[in-house]
Amino acid sequence: MMKLHRLLTIISIIGVSAVMGFAETVTRGRVTIQYEPMDDGGIKVINVWNKAEKQIDIKIDGRITTINPGGSAQPNQYASKLVRYDCATGGDVLWRPTYRKEPAIEETAPVAATTSDNIEKDKEKKKEAPQTTEPRDSRNQREQSVNRARTKESVSYLEKLNQDEFFGMDAMTAFTGKVENLCWSIESSKNKQQFIIDNDVELFLAESEKEINEKKATLADKAQEIVSGSNVEASSQASTMAIIVETLSNRLKTREDAYNRLHNMVSNVNDGDRQTSGSLGEIILNYGIIAVIVIILCILTIVAIRSKKKKQDRGARPTAQTATDRHVSPDNPAIVVRRRTTSILKKQCIDDIKDNPAYMVIKSSDFTVDSAVKRIYIKNSCIKDVYNLYAEDLRNSENPKEDGCMVLGRWVHDEIDHTYDISLEEVVFPGDDAVFKEYELNFGGKIKLRIAEKLRKLRRETNLQYDLVCWIHSHPGLGVFFSNSDDNVQMQLKHSQHPNFLIAFVVDILTSDQETGIFTFRKDGSMNSKGDLTKMYSLEEMYKWALQSERNTFSHDNYFNIIENAKLKMPTCKGVELNNSSIIDMTQIVIEAETGIVGWAVGTTVEIGGCREFVVSSIVRDAEKPGTGVIGCLISMTHMSFPTIQRLIARYSVNLSFVMVYSSKQMSLTTLPVINGELLSDEQFYGDVNIDDLKIWTRRKR
Repeated sequence: MMKLHRLLTIISIIGVSAVMGFAETVTRGRVTIQYEPMDDGGIKVINVWNKAEKQIDIKIDGRITTINPGGSAQPNQYASKLVRYDCATGGDVLWRPTYRKEPAIEETAPVAATTSDNIEKDKEKKKEAPQTTEPRDSRNQREQSVNRARTKESVSYLEKLNQDEFFGMDAMTAFTGKVENLCWSIESSKNKQQFIIDNDVELFLAESEKEINEKKATLADKAQEIVSGSNVEASSQASTMAIIVETLSNRLKTREDAYNRLHNMVSNVNDGDRQTSGSLGEIILNYGIIAVIVIILCILTIVAIRSKKKKQDRGARPTAQTATDRHVSPDNPAIVVRRRTTSILKKQCIDDIKDNPAYMVIKSSDFTVDSAVKRIYIKNSCIKDVYNLYAEDLRNSENPKEDGCMVLGRWVHDEIDHTYDISLEEVVFPGDDAVFKEYELNFGGKIKLRIAEKLRKLRRETNLQYDLVCWIHSHPGLGVFFSNSDDNVQMQLKHSQHPNFLIAFVVDILTSDQETGIFTFRKDGSMNSKGDLTKMYSLEEMYKWALQSERNTFSHDNYFNIIENAKLKMPTCKGVELNNSSIIDMTQIVIEAETGIVGWAVGTTVEIGGCREFVVSSIVRDAEKPGTGVIGCLISMTHMSFPTIQRLIARYSVNLSFVMVYSSKQMSLTTLPVINGELLSDEQFYGDVNIDDLKIWTRRKR
């Protein structure tokens, strides 16, 4: 049956090619596209065949078409930038224009998730827009003009990066293509072991592993080399370095994934061969050797126990001097232990939040019948961040835009009933490259960098496995539903090994209670729709619960009040409370930063005994300032200067409740309250603390 299916696929390709003699075909791995070259340098993608055993996503200039295993599609779509495919095990570029020097956006920036929730209205808008009637030649000329107008800086470093023999796109494509062909050949070969030997696959793996490890150790040096060899201005070298390092890391990860896929396949073949080739005599011999080793170990253990007992009876004790002499004696040099570190999966656990009053518990059985997610634990601060995000959008309720964010948290898998419990804990807002329109939501590329950085921080500090567990977006005035475009975004964001724990919130912010729907995967892997929901939630009510929960759960023992030693305190600013995480954030920022505003304090306000306190959950760098949740700022300078501070915060003071000023000369932190947009000039209300004291406090609270 499989052979018949392949034969029919080949016949269909030949048939279409015969009818359209001017069309060309390209194959990467087990994916083939047929396209018609256009006069302007672009192409028209006519057919796509997926001969793999996995579902793939075809991306044509960012437009996504999903094709099932063994299936095909006829997109008939124009492409001027990039055509590629992605699947759970990797992907590859199928076409890109030859006249472009810089790589396609998808290769140097994270994938931007785009959703359109009112298709008909969007089509009408496109019909009315004058640019849609622009001839293709004119449009292409305009695009090339824009490309030429791009800064010399970005083109230069991208060109330098893609010329690299290891990290360049051509090198990446060649490597992943070779791995894909080897995997397919091994899988199809009758004698897999012989194919591996004949084609030196194990030698290829050994050389690839060595090269990957060498490049991994020199990522920063490579990034510096690329920046130094390009036209990057000194003022933007730091941000460009960060982008290049992230790009290099992603490309190295792509190589590692391809290497691991081939390595695992070869290991499975070798293990199977060894298991079937062992003779009875070899098995008996092996067991005999093991038995002898066990007997010897038992004898040595008994001797060691007796010797230890005799020493204890004599009262013998090793001295500190003896231990020291072992290291300093020239006849007995110091012993150096070198450990090989590897990246390991953190612990999967949510036990600490199951009975935590700071988390709202939602059971999926309350809002749908079939769900792969059983319970959802939502942190009160997470609810407040989402509510504040949409509170900003209501400023222009006459012309609302879609808006959204990503949420990080933890998950545990019940292997008995194949369900998940998840937590929603940290909100990540899009960067300034996001595009929000009336019927379109484009998260941009910078949000991926923010997610990656936040995940590294959470995993490092907690030793727990955090992941992207939820994404949230609005349907202002359109109602709550999950469109086909939303479903495409869900498929892009899901976890590769455990896809079913990802959930989505949809909010209609123009309803009186901000109606909210929760959409989850069913147990069979398909998505729930609006018709499957038996209950809607109110973001307004969730926000009220979060406020009360914060009042009930806030504890001064877990925070350091940095204005505690102020001589006078105002009821409107009685405390500025920093937790472990925010103190660590701040110390890292001020070490690296120059003068001026270098960071922003993100957190909430709590009312205790009629007085207001500001609780800081994190401090982010100036370039990463979120759209909501900012309650204060961090300034770095050599010495305190009230006029300078006033000048720096003039644009932001109405939205600030306090200012933290780090003095690099005194190694101290001074906190100044801001009341109704005015910076207090009376030093009796200021709080001073030494940075070293803050560091000591964090170690005691770990």
